[in-house]
Amino acid sequence: MRALAPQIRPATPADAPAIARVQVLTWQHTYRGILPDAFLDALDVERSADSWRTVVADRRRITHVVDDPGVVGFCTAGPSRGESGGYRGEVEAIYVHPAEQARGHGTALVRATMDWLAARRLTPVLVWALEANILAHGFYQALGAQRLDTRLLRIADALYPEVGFGWPEDALTEG
Repeated sequence: MRALAPQIRPATPADAPAIARVQVLTWQHTYRGILPDAFLDALDVERSADSWRTVVADRRRITHVVDDPGVVGFCTAGPSRGESGGYRGEVEAIYVHPAEQARGHGTALVRATMDWLAARRLTPVLVWALEANILAHGFYQALGAQRLDTRLLRIADALYPEVGFGWPEDALTEG
């Protein structure tokens, strides 16, 4: 039995290695059989941590973490990147450690992130997921997102279709 409930809080630069670890483990778990094994096996936590330090320090974005204790999940969002079709905010990444999934962490992260985006008038909100990641599609749709469009994403010298999902104004800030 856990002594304390998980805490959702803004990430600090000191969280970058833990965020990177969650991202690498989640990619290796989720995308095995979808992306090349060599690509997944080469993912490097230290190199990723350097990138996450930059992301966490960017004041135009937010990265929330689930601290249970220690980072077991995270969500990064900010202004939309690229063509957004009128969506002002974008969830750029959301990952929960495979052993911690289906415990409500993802929903709590999305809700905290939507509140942050709404407070900055960065709504409606867009998120992209690989087409083969059916579990992510169901997760976003269960939270009220609607399927919008598809595009191609280059990963490991190949193109993979990804699907955009959008939340309308104030979709998750009501409760």
